[in-house]
Amino acid sequence: MFTIKQLEALCAVAAVGGFELAAGRLNVSQSTISKRIAEIESRFSEPLFDRSGRAAVLTNQGRDVLEIAQRMVHMNDELIARARHDHATPGRFAIGVTDLVALSWMPELVEIFLQQYPDTTIQPEIDLTRNLLDRLQRRELDLTICPMFLDQPEFVHFALGNVELCWLASPSIAKGRGVLELSELLDQTLLTQSKQSVLFNALRSVTSNEKLPFRRYIHCNNTAALAELAAAGLGVTLLPAAFFRRHLDSGRLVIIKSEIEMPEVEYFVSFHEFYYRDFSEKILSICQSICDFRTWQQ
Repeated sequence: MFTIKQLEALCAVAAVGGFELAAGRLNVSQSTISKRIAEIESRFSEPLFDRSGRAAVLTNQGRDVLEIAQRMVHMNDELIARARHDHATPGRFAIGVTDLVALSWMPELVEIFLQQYPDTTIQPEIDLTRNLLDRLQRRELDLTICPMFLDQPEFVHFALGNVELCWLASPSIAKGRGVLELSELLDQTLLTQSKQSVLFNALRSVTSNEKLPFRRYIHCNNTAALAELAAAGLGVTLLPAAFFRRHLDSGRLVIIKSEIEMPEVEYFVSFHEFYYRDFSEKILSICQSICDFRTWQQ
């Protein structure tokens, strides 16, 4: 007979690729994780993990066993919820967001979370989208809010909405006008995120446009820094104006219109199918109630 703790250890090691990380995830010692995995493996004719490399990698046998273990852990969570006449809640819940979310409605999300779930510790993490999804896959994060999702059966995702991008610049560059000719636009330095960011990929249709051969670029992974560089008159940038409403209201930034059609970025909430699904759906509902991209863009 296998115990739930053994199965949780198996799922954790498979998710993070190591015994030490899995121990931290489950808040137990590494020796405890090793013991539980050894107990499971003793029941099978082949090892469940290949330990020859730096990371613990599932064997073919291990992948088959993991699929069953994930279902059993998920069903156990559901049983616990029914026994408590409520949904199971974790002791700690890590939410990964991009800096655009952190700059806008994350404080409201944290405030509501603390009010509704005072016994659960919220752990906000801010990073680039690809890093967030990698960490979600390794179970270092429980939920992500970013403009991409994992197209894998063990993860679920829900669309939050589209964010419109626009040209932003200092009033000193706009010179009191809301429209700049292409030649004037191209004289400026383009302030944009690095190639590793999803926002940069969304902007590729603009930055690679034959009509926009910018000669000078400044790359930065932090959108708040890009807005500050633009406000300082160091160039033009493409960002969601909705996230920088304070800069616009104060007059530090202005929206510049051009003949080039601007792309949109779609945001998603993603979480694991088998771990705290019910609780994650509650957090999703909070996100949906406070995240209205249309309101931000008015």
